[in-house]
Amino acid sequence: MGAQSSTNWSQRGQQLTEVLLVVFGAVLFAAALLGALKPVIVDAGLVAAGSNDAAIVTFLLQYAGFAAVVGWYLQVVSDWQLVGWGRPDRRDIGLMAVGIVVLVGANRAITRLFSWGDVDVGTNTAVTAGAGNPGYLLAMVVVSLCVVGPVEELLFRGVVQGRLRESWGVWPAIFVATALFGLSHVSVSGGLAGIAAYVLTATVLGVLLGYLYERTGTIVVPAVIHGVNNAVIFAGLYLGEIGVL
Repeated sequence: MGAQSSTNWSQRGQQLTEVLLVVFGAVLFAAALLGALKPVIVDAGLVAAGSNDAAIVTFLLQYAGFAAVVGWYLQVVSDWQLVGWGRPDRRDIGLMAVGIVVLVGANRAITRLFSWGDVDVGTNTAVTAGAGNPGYLLAMVVVSLCVVGPVEELLFRGVVQGRLRESWGVWPAIFVATALFGLSHVSVSGGLAGIAAYVLTATVLGVLLGYLYERTGTIVVPAVIHGVNNAVIFAGLYLGEIGVL
């Protein structure tokens, strides 16, 4: 019993170290890719420095870096089935619809709760870049749906949660993956309380995404919910910029 327990904890420690290296490696590789390619793209005249297009290119390069590390990891460990790639069935689609409503509603409710406590939730740089730039905000609706949601879910739910589930169990895996997901959102503007509120909000919402991934078994569900949630934020800002809201 003692030897088995020791082996279990050894495996847990190994897998925790593994996923931490994957997450930090993804961040570092994304930064390196951005630093290497963005100047080339700007110098080639494909986008103007400081423009809306340059901001979009920044996000695309960063998430390309994340996706590349996810693909590299799955190839190295020869375990592409670590991620649930299944097509959602009718029940999954129903849960997806409910998840979208709950996530968007919870996001608004949590933000309102913090505002009642005179705490302004930190602002993501992707949002601040859209001030006075409705075209950028509209483009970010598409980027959120097609890039941000899917790639972040592949990394945090697909790889991190999927790997930790093997030895830690479902709920510990959800909480660790969610904690890392929340911490990945620490680079926002605002005071310390606002940053903490933003990270806490992302963490709470991440639990729902993790749960729905386990419930449905397909990464498509949290990827779509995550993408739609972000898209709703940018769509609201866009409508505000053009005077509809």
